[in-house]
Amino acid sequence: MATDSYEEAIAGLKKLLSEKGNLQPVAAAKIKQLTAELGATGGKDSNLVERITTGFAQFKKEKFEKNPALFGELAKGQSPKFMVFACSDSRVCPSHILGFQPGEAFMVRNIANMVPPYDQTKYSGVGAAIEYAVLHLK
Repeated sequence: MATDSYEEAIAGLKKLLSEKGNLQPVAAAKIKQLTAELGATGGKDSNLVERITTGFAQFKKEKFEKNPALFGELAKGQSPKFMVFACSDSRVCPSHILGFQPGEAFMVRNIANMVPPYDQTKYSGVGAAIEYAVLHLK
């Protein structure tokens, strides 16, 4: 089990509990104990990982699983209506501010939302994003 991934371990536990329902109270107590131990030893960083994990789980439940058709189409490719140049500033999220849904905008984020002049040898990040958008997105 040491080489199993987190997902495999959880899936195995769920399977066991579905087959042997009488183990649920024992499992709940063990999970509570493990959670407390990890919280005590993990320190501040474990809360950050937990926040990311919880955020992903919430996205999956509230967005992904409720919109299978949308995400099925997005899995086939992207054809955004907008290309947005935005600042990398963590306080600003263009999708939230502009009300974009997944797949509606192709984002290029950098310091000061700059679009530098074309140069084959410098500033290749923004240029590569523009080139990709023009050549490959519909």
